[in-house]
Amino acid sequence: MTTYSERHIYAFDLPPEDLWSAVADGDTFDRDARLPEARYRFETRAGFPPLAVAEARVGPVAFEWEEPALEWEAPLRLAVERRFRRGPFERYAAEMRFFPDGAGSRIEHDVELETRSAIGALLARPLLAYVRIGAERAYRRAEDRARSGLSHGSRSGPDAAAGSIAGVARFVDAFEALRTHAEEEPAIAARLAALVEHAPATYRRRLRPYELADAWGFPRERVVAAMLAAARTGLLGASWTIVCPRCRMARQAVQTLQALGLPVDCEVCGIIFSGDFDRNVELTFDLPLALSAPHADEPRPLRPQPARQILAQRTLAAGSMAVLTVVLQPGAYVVQVLPDRVARFTVEEDAGAATLDTRIEHATVRAGASVVRAGNVRLQLTNHTEHDAVVRIVEAELSRGMATAAAVTALQAFRDLFPDDAPSEGAPGAIRSLTIVCAEVVGLEGIAAEFGDAHTAQLVATAFDALRELVALGCGAIVRTAGDGLMAVFTYPREAVETALRFGELVAPLELRLAVHRGPCVAIRANGRLDYFGATVSHVSRLARTARAGEVLLTNALAEDDRIARLLPSGERGIVTLRGLVEPVDVLRVRPAVSAASR
Repeated sequence: MTTYSERHIYAFDLPPEDLWSAVADGDTFDRDARLPEARYRFETRAGFPPLAVAEARVGPVAFEWEEPALEWEAPLRLAVERRFRRGPFERYAAEMRFFPDGAGSRIEHDVELETRSAIGALLARPLLAYVRIGAERAYRRAEDRARSGLSHGSRSGPDAAAGSIAGVARFVDAFEALRTHAEEEPAIAARLAALVEHAPATYRRRLRPYELADAWGFPRERVVAAMLAAARTGLLGASWTIVCPRCRMARQAVQTLQALGLPVDCEVCGIIFSGDFDRNVELTFDLPLALSAPHADEPRPLRPQPARQILAQRTLAAGSMAVLTVVLQPGAYVVQVLPDRVARFTVEEDAGAATLDTRIEHATVRAGASVVRAGNVRLQLTNHTEHDAVVRIVEAELSRGMATAAAVTALQAFRDLFPDDAPSEGAPGAIRSLTIVCAEVVGLEGIAAEFGDAHTAQLVATAFDALRELVALGCGAIVRTAGDGLMAVFTYPREAVETALRFGELVAPLELRLAVHRGPCVAIRANGRLDYFGATVSHVSRLARTARAGEVLLTNALAEDDRIARLLPSGERGIVTLRGLVEPVDVLRVRPAVSAASR
């Protein structure tokens, strides 16, 4: 067996953190390097993550190899190893290390190739030359993508590109389906038209609307609503993607909520899981020329970019120790040892040390500190078991950049544009937390007795239409109205309370009693529409009936939130007893001021 080694150094005028996303987008990098396409399968192993096994062919030569878990430390290091089962080679390994270099950076790219036969020795030099030329080309294209803002995860398109007048007009026409308009919509139409007309083929699938909104500087809810309107007219394709909670990769994609529900299998992680509306079911969009059946990621070894929230990964041999250096921003993180051992820690700007010692034991993972300082964090890992361990540093929550099913279905625009899209019966969508507002008209029977049923019905309908516009502007949705009452849902509690406090001024001379509560529930199909079910829903509806005329009643969990307390007028603390609940409920009663003009 002979080992061949090479090191190549590449210089760039961009810092490492700008290059990382483009270089670590492994699929694109390999395609630019013109490496042969590999097909992966995963072999299960008792007590261990599944093993990736790949096959590829170069001319008449067939290769089959085992590919252990890739290793990376964002944005400093990326390494891959392949152990061949057949073919002329024994092992191939490559490692990229990113270093600051003045105002730019350099990448040191090391390659090792071990041969097992005379044919391998004959092919080694030409193969390494081919890899070297391909890497040079791939690095330069990655640099171009990073410079233009087209690296994975930042696919807003070059600022210089502009959409045609006809293309912009098509999107503006599509937005007419939206009930509530905003001044951002013409600019959003221009951005979407430019994206459709100029985005490269590799960036036309699975666009994330929140990432686009953040890159363009528009409100997230307006961009989601605009893209939903465009999807309704066929200008974009939309799909619901179920993301694996462990590797954070897309494992199933469907066109409607009704098609969700079956358990999903992640071959890479060796687990079966379901879709939770506010955790791992995400709305994404495709541009024309990429429109096809909804797609999910092909089974392949986990790479940094498809799983942007996994900041580092390392395989640690039994009884060994390793040090990882990872750039971490303030937030909550997890040291994850596959399959299911975790230790949580927090990163803060003003914490003491930027180091974390972690012990991997048979049944648990122990972190030596709960808080570390943001920046370059040094993690010392020690494996105290008799087995190799795959260790990851992961953001604790799925990305705040995901337009989750819970958030999207709580928008009035979604309910208006896709009124019949709801989970199938028997397959509810779990939601950990949703804010619900229930309102009832007070004294409706007396009003009907004085003015007649027809006039009263028109009065209530006009009032509810005004509330519908207010709820939509507050990033919420009216779920249902029935006679003298309505129920609305909001993803964000602050917006829910702000909106509820304004209900009274819009329905005068009618008077309402309201309740606001937040908690878990499930999204269901009821009467062919999306609705919500659970203790939180029944709780708030009963709570509304105990409020007095003109009063908003909030549960303490909401009223004591600092972000909400600042919004509230002075109120009255109290308790109420609800049918079906043994314990009384602590509440705050507030009475919003209603302007004289609205009376």
